[in-house]
Amino acid sequence: MGRGMSGERPVKRAAEKSRELAEGDDLLRGTAEQKLGGFYAIASGASLYAWDVAFTLGTHRTIFYYRRQELFVLSLVVLLSAVLLRRRVHTHRWILLLFLPPIALLLLRLAVPHPLGDVGRIADQVLNVAALAVVPFVTAILLRLLAPRYFTLPGLRLKLTVAAIVATVALAGFLVGNFNYRFVTCADFIVAGEEPPSNCAHGAEQ
Repeated sequence: MGRGMSGERPVKRAAEKSRELAEGDDLLRGTAEQKLGGFYAIASGASLYAWDVAFTLGTHRTIFYYRRQELFVLSLVVLLSAVLLRRRVHTHRWILLLFLPPIALLLLRLAVPHPLGDVGRIADQVLNVAALAVVPFVTAILLRLLAPRYFTLPGLRLKLTVAAIVATVALAGFLVGNFNYRFVTCADFIVAGEEPPSNCAHGAEQ
């Protein structure tokens, strides 16, 4: 019995120490009392996406095709939802027009055989420019649809803090991608199924 009691004391002391440590630390205690769960969820999710895009931009100086196609997918989702749920989703028609260029560009490339003729090339260039021009507007609308909790964060300071964190992570991702030879090797890119960048380090060079 005495041994059992003596074994329980270290456990109790450890539990008490853990509680004392957590009482003065919001990260250990969690964010429920501060109501910052949405803040961390948004900042983390956006930062992971920003890092991935920025890293690729740093390594290959481009945004991979599947990232560009995400704009088409999201635009199609918004348009279809507005049409199929028109009794519940009320919006101006000119708003929906902003989502058309990425879809029209993809449909053009599906419908018109290659190589493109003069008219096809002009239409492709016009739609390319239009798709790029509407990116800021489409992004702003998608943010409101996909991250509504960002816009309900209390106070301007939290919103600016999220934006600053995501921008900092994106910058770090670009720099790590640009100087990838200091962090990863060519083999790492190959294992991940990606084309090694021109400045990647071979195993002995890192």
